[in-house]
Amino acid sequence: MIQDPINSPYITAMLRRHRYYTKTGFYKFLLLNTLKVLAIILAVVIVFIILEKWVLDFEAIFKSIFNDLSNGLVLIVFLLSESFFGLIPPDLFILWGRKFESPWLMVALLSAISYMGGVISYAWGYKVGGIKKINLYLTKRFKDNFTKIKRWGALFIIVAALFPIPYSVVCVLSGMLKYPFKIFLWLGLFRILRFFIYGLVLFGILSM
Repeated sequence: MIQDPINSPYITAMLRRHRYYTKTGFYKFLLLNTLKVLAIILAVVIVFIILEKWVLDFEAIFKSIFNDLSNGLVLIVFLLSESFFGLIPPDLFILWGRKFESPWLMVALLSAISYMGGVISYAWGYKVGGIKKINLYLTKRFKDNFTKIKRWGALFIIVAALFPIPYSVVCVLSGMLKYPFKIFLWLGLFRILRFFIYGLVLFGILSM
């Protein structure tokens, strides 16, 4: 007997999942964040072109800021930032990586450090999740992200890895919720992809 593919359990499950994401607003959330990223990139390009052409020399500014800092110190600061709530935008470090002879190797190193920072965030979130007061504080402080992880699981972790959403915070909350660690490690690979995508955009802007 030939099974109707439309009525197969796999298709039925996909349709059920699609209806769930539609009902809970995932597609709207994804669209808004995509538009946000595009708007940010467009704004950066426009501002950069205007300022670079008529006002500032960005190359000189970046060199004056970064050249006086120890490479090891910058990488340590980046690891700490990516491990504890992502306090510094990672794009600044991508720009810093441009000063090296092999900037893409530095982007690869930064992406690996960011990935490691996400694992550290997950680990300490897993540990403090059992402490009632800390759990309560973080749950209230990051209520929106907490709800989205519980609602959308893996897809929200992927979106956080790729988009300008506080990735470290999402990793901490994933640990608190005891999200399956092996799956979390695979999902974290999207963080590496993010660095190369943003590197292409930022390096392209500075080369204009």
